[in-house]
Amino acid sequence: MDIAARVDTSGAYCPVPILEIAKVMRRLPAGALVELISTDRGLEADLPAWCEATGHELVRLERRGTSYVGWVRKAG
Repeated sequence: MDIAARVDTSGAYCPVPILEIAKVMRRLPAGALVELISTDRGLEADLPAWCEATGHELVRLERRGTSYVGWVRKAG
């Protein structure tokens, strides 16, 4: 995957991961892919809900040990 930006919010809790990815998304062109890394288990529910609300595409969300990694493609 060609990642346009990587957002690492490890150690931060809701709502920080969503606020940070939203901030990055505003600066990117449509179709850009963003990787979000978080240790907040709430991301499993929050990221899909945020994508649904904003129209961005949740490409993938997976757990890696104590971290969660999500890839989101900006709507356009």
